Amino acid sequence: MNQSSVFLFKAENAVFTSAVFTSFKLAQSWIYQNSLTGLLIEYPVNISTYDWAIQKGYFKVRNMIDISPVFMGSFVSAYQIQWHFRHGKFEHQFSRTILKST
Repeated sequence: MNQSSVFLFKAENAVFTSAVFTSFKLAQSWIYQNSLTGLLIEYPVNISTYDWAIQKGYFKVRNMIDISPVFMGSFVSAYQIQWHFRHGKFEHQFSRTILKST
């Protein structure tokens, strides 16, 4: 299996992620069936979001704070694809990209 990304769901007002999926379709189906509200974000596998953003050219280290453990450990990228759902329905006006067809 050559899985390059996974999809994590975090419910609105939740502290932690509640589900991880290997495909967008599985995640979307689960969210729809359970009328969930929250955020679905695609994460790269076997690489931190921090390192992924640097590799892709989305982020550049500019000062010492950018290489601190606290910064690296809490880093998320605006370039990660994300989808907002409300009561199981996709909210395109708040999402970074349109629904995937895969």
